[in-house]
Amino acid sequence: MMTTEIPVQGSAAPPPPPSRWGKLRARFDSMTPRARWLNLILALLLILAIVLAFTLIGNPSTPTVAVRTVAVTRATVTSSVTGSGNAASSASTPVSFQTAGTVTAVNVKAGDTVTLGEVLATIDPTSSKASLRTAQAQLDSAKAALGQAASGPTAVKKQQDQQAITTAQQGVANANAAVTAAQNQLALDTTSTASAIDNAQTKFNDDKDSTNTAVANAQAKERSDENTQNVAVSNAEASCNVVQTSAAPSMAPSAAGQSLPAPTDCAAAKSARATRDATLQSDRQAITTAEESQQTTLDLDQQAITTAQQTQSSTLLKDNTTIATDKQQVTTAQGQVTTAQLTAQADLHPETPDQIAQAKAQVDQAQVQVDTAQNGVDETELKAPQTGVVLVVSGKVGESSSGGSGGSSSTSSSGSTGSGAASAASSSATSAGSGFVTIANLSQLAVTANIAEADAAKIKLGQTATVTFPATNQTATGSVTQITPQSTVTNNVVLYPVQVSLDTAPPGVGIGSTASLTIAAAAATDVLSAPNLAITSLGNRHTVTVRRNGTDTTVPVDIGLVGDTTTEITSGVQEGDVLVLPSTGGTATGSTTPSGTNSGAGFPRTGG
Repeated sequence: MMTTEIPVQGSAAPPPPPSRWGKLRARFDSMTPRARWLNLILALLLILAIVLAFTLIGNPSTPTVAVRTVAVTRATVTSSVTGSGNAASSASTPVSFQTAGTVTAVNVKAGDTVTLGEVLATIDPTSSKASLRTAQAQLDSAKAALGQAASGPTAVKKQQDQQAITTAQQGVANANAAVTAAQNQLALDTTSTASAIDNAQTKFNDDKDSTNTAVANAQAKERSDENTQNVAVSNAEASCNVVQTSAAPSMAPSAAGQSLPAPTDCAAAKSARATRDATLQSDRQAITTAEESQQTTLDLDQQAITTAQQTQSSTLLKDNTTIATDKQQVTTAQGQVTTAQLTAQADLHPETPDQIAQAKAQVDQAQVQVDTAQNGVDETELKAPQTGVVLVVSGKVGESSSGGSGGSSSTSSSGSTGSGAASAASSSATSAGSGFVTIANLSQLAVTANIAEADAAKIKLGQTATVTFPATNQTATGSVTQITPQSTVTNNVVLYPVQVSLDTAPPGVGIGSTASLTIAAAAATDVLSAPNLAITSLGNRHTVTVRRNGTDTTVPVDIGLVGDTTTEITSGVQEGDVLVLPSTGGTATGSTTPSGTNSGAGFPRTGG
């Protein structure tokens, strides 16, 4: 018998628990509509905040800024000063005649190469040779007097005394002849200069008459043309009146308010007046031109008169000076005659030891005069004091050389720094106009550059330098030989001239070649150094960014010499420390700058 189980109420299996999403959904369904909208808005705001945060923080895959590093090393730190200038000879010699005279020959020209002792130019030696002959005669006389004093009066001594008197008398004759020649020259110059003034005055008077005539003619022509043209205008106007009078009866009455044209409005009258105005305008222009020409011509003539008068004054002054000098020479020569005569008289008596000693002194003095006169003859030839190249020839044949102190080398001047140190070498060439001929030694070149005040303070005598010549692409070495203490100011910048003398002049480099200087002003060897960019300075405080174990740290340091590209570090870091350089704005692969590192406040050093 089958039985059926009847389920007992309350014994069924329990339903499964609801899921988390189901709970949320049930909870959401149980909310009021207003609460539902508030929760939706809050959810959207949360999502937007997450997106903004992700955008602001950045994508991890974005490239990072490049970070450059450099190690602290031991090296030499060099600070240099640069400038530019032109090459000049440091051994330039202006040479001048030491004796006055007229130049008779110039044997060289600019650019010629000369050797030591070569004759450069000559002046007329006539006067110098005459002085030598006179001095030699006086020496002979003094020697004869000495011999006479030593040997006592003899017939030979008497002849010598007479010869001395004759020589002295010849000197007087020569001096008188010079005075006569000078006086003749004065007479000639007086006549010629007076004639020149008369000619200039005559030309002035002739030109005044001719220009006055030209002006008067132009004015007369204006008056004649004015009368002629006024008659022509009057005739033309009269003709117009006749024509209008004859034509008036046949002419129709004019419109209301109109009248017949005035006689002066007809074409003939207008043409006559225009011709008159043009003619008179031309005549007035001719008068103006004549007056201006007169003024110009008379000004030139007056200037010619003034020039002739000035020439007369200077020429006659020179002639009178020459006469006075020659007369003084006559007086001197006459004194020599008297001396010779007294000597002859004294020689008639025996000489004492003192007189013999005096005679010897006179021989010595006469010998000095002969040597001086011979030197004067030698100096009529201008000779090269050194081997070199002629830079400038300032004189020419026919000119007068007044003589001077030229010939000393321009290598004697020196410079000094602000500390008072003397220059070790010479200055560059002096002005070319200081001598008759200027010679330069091209193997001894120097370059002078104007250096700013701040840089000039770093330069000392003897510092080494490198000189570059851009035109030939050559480089030479040298040293600082002069620092001029006198400054110049250009564009409100104080500059000091600094000279560098070359050790050896490169081939192909000459006077005036453009050069660039690099002077080694200071150097520190075997010191800790870092690039200038690695050091940040703020006043007297200096820092670097050191990377240790991947962390960047700002470290204060003390510095020494600031060089062109690197700086000496005296404390704060050690050799091998890694320094972080300022960012260049690029990207790096796999390297980032940790947060919290020094941002580089302050100013990176850019060199000394």
